[in-house]
Amino acid sequence: MPKGTANAAMDMVRNMLQLLAHGQPRDFNMLYRQRQMQSRPDMHHENCVVMDFPYEKRNSFYTYLYKRNINKAPIDYLEFGVAGGESFRSWLSLSKHATSRFYGFDSFEGLPEDWMADRPKGSFSMEGVAPAVDDTRAAFVKGLFQETVDAFSRSFEARNKLVLHMDADLYSSTLYVLMNMNRHIKPGTMIIFDEFSARGFTDEYAAMEDYCEACCRTYKVVARRSDYVKVAVEIVQ
Repeated sequence: MPKGTANAAMDMVRNMLQLLAHGQPRDFNMLYRQRQMQSRPDMHHENCVVMDFPYEKRNSFYTYLYKRNINKAPIDYLEFGVAGGESFRSWLSLSKHATSRFYGFDSFEGLPEDWMADRPKGSFSMEGVAPAVDDTRAAFVKGLFQETVDAFSRSFEARNKLVLHMDADLYSSTLYVLMNMNRHIKPGTMIIFDEFSARGFTDEYAAMEDYCEACCRTYKVVARRSDYVKVAVEIVQ
């Protein structure tokens, strides 16, 4: 065995022993999710467009998705995690169709639980106030997802191409939304993730994989940022 390969193998063994000796459950989950993600060939497929842009310029990502996947057709756009409404306004400006509909879901009181070390419970709070949007096609559904999404999903009837924008950040919130919206998700539905790679792929990515496993869904990645933070997928089945 070449020396370099042997050293790499020894490093891997040391890391695994360290993990077994001192690792927490979240460390094992992170390792599993990272390997699971790396095994997806569509993340690197030639048909998956890879873009580089600073987070504050994410509108360029939305513009590309709109032109490639929507092509001026009316949409039903549902955003889960609105905060100040920047992404919500971007999609309002992209889709000018009179019959497009826009729904934003948020408590506007911040994260319901601790997330990252620098994002404790209450981060992203808008003090309970929804953003001001002057567009009759738009509506906000205020409250925790667990208090609002189920009832909305039962009464909602999709009329246009469905676009779900998942900016829920947390695994629990993301999985809850996807499971409750499953009755409306079908081949061709586009789902955009705002923090796909967060905490070692253990939040939005993990929720998507577990949702697909539970509901017999498959998806393909149509576009992503090079670091996998922002990812857009299309439901295949």
